[in-house]
Amino acid sequence: MTRPFFIAVFELRRYLADRGELAFGIALPIALFALMYGTFSGEPSFNGTAPIVDLDGGVVTGEILQRLDAIGGLTVELLSDDEATAKLDRSAILTAVVFPAGFSEAVVAGEPAQVVTRQRGNGGNAGQIAVSIVRGVTDRVASEAAARVAVAAALDGDVEPERIDATVAGLLAASRELPPVTVTSRRLGGDGDDDFVDRLMPGILVMFLTFAVTLGSQSMVEDRRLGTLERLMTTRLTLGQMFVGKFLAGLFRAMFQALVLLSLGFAALQVAGAFQYFQVMAFCLLIAGAVAAIGLAIGALATSRDQAVWAGVVITMFMTVFGGTFFPVDGALDVLSRFTLNRYAIDALDSIISGGESLLDQGLEAAVMAGVALVALAVARWGFRATDR
Repeated sequence: MTRPFFIAVFELRRYLADRGELAFGIALPIALFALMYGTFSGEPSFNGTAPIVDLDGGVVTGEILQRLDAIGGLTVELLSDDEATAKLDRSAILTAVVFPAGFSEAVVAGEPAQVVTRQRGNGGNAGQIAVSIVRGVTDRVASEAAARVAVAAALDGDVEPERIDATVAGLLAASRELPPVTVTSRRLGGDGDDDFVDRLMPGILVMFLTFAVTLGSQSMVEDRRLGTLERLMTTRLTLGQMFVGKFLAGLFRAMFQALVLLSLGFAALQVAGAFQYFQVMAFCLLIAGAVAAIGLAIGALATSRDQAVWAGVVITMFMTVFGGTFFPVDGALDVLSRFTLNRYAIDALDSIISGGESLLDQGLEAAVMAGVALVALAVARWGFRATDR
């Protein structure tokens, strides 16, 4: 019984010595997860500069600049008129917002006031966003000033001007602290970073475990082509022992990937506790068994390395694309996802990591993994051979 185990250990050592396979199976999923997490997690943000020319120097312009300084990610760059013109001419900046002389006086008096935007071409994406922010703040400040003017005109002679200013200023300050309308961003497929990570980490893990199908299937075809399996048959190994050893080799390789990736993920992100970690690893054993069996079946039936590679790629890409690897699917895709390993594997891992369910609650998912493994092993054993036909 130890001979299949020794074959599996030898295959695992060969896998660990192959830098290319290690880069694909370990380094690439880590880099991909870091890239996707950094791109799609967190709140939307903007970092840019707003070049402003203040020819007014009045109270209203000063209030606008003060509020712009308080906006995170936006840097206000005050320029003279000549500096702005020179920078625009040599494309050092693409936009500049000009507050003309008399702007504050016109706003306070309730008269029309105008802000001038200078730009080269379309101003660039960052320039357009910065100008939009400046315009929005300017509109709010001007609207508040117009409200003060309107209230003062309506209550002229009935209430002291100082009291009007104090009351209106207090109401406007309260509305800024607790605005009547707020806008929130909600990520598709989850309400927060935890939901996103709970789906992303299992998706990356299962995707690369299924890609191991290709590697496992082509290695067995290559061993058969080179006569490695035939030479092993000259020893005391039986065909059945060799079959079990090849299956254990795929199982060990997949579990090694899962161990490394999940350990790093749990340690770095702290998505769940130790209890969930061990439950996830236990379910990964079922996933690894199903993946190893599929790879063994492809390798047993394929007559060439190209056939094994193409069969593995088609199967794994189908499961990755239609299995809801990174987000839940519905409609017609939901029907297709039920024919993939990824659907059940990711749902189970997601449920365990989120803390809502335990390993014992994954009866359907575990049954699917075991069923796929048994069917694939039956097919693989039927087609398993040590020599090319």
